[in-house]
Amino acid sequence: MKKSGSNIPEETPEQELKRLRKENSKLKSKLKSQKEADKAKISDLKKELKKKDVPTITVTEEQRKLLSSLFPDIDSLFS
Repeated sequence: MKKSGSNIPEETPEQELKRLRKENSKLKSKLKSQKEADKAKISDLKKELKKKDVPTITVTEEQRKLLSSLFPDIDSLFS
């Protein structure tokens, strides 16, 4: 039985297989290019993040006292 309103002739299993393989191939290539674009974007974002990274400095108690005597307002940075 044919579906009502369907003007497209039913395809054979071989034709359907060929069509699905072609469709699968297109989707794979699209996915591959999307993955490459995502990798490039992630790489760019990592580089940007490295530029913004601020290294932390460890200050000993003796250094802190010396800095406090030279710069009284610096104590607020160590809190």
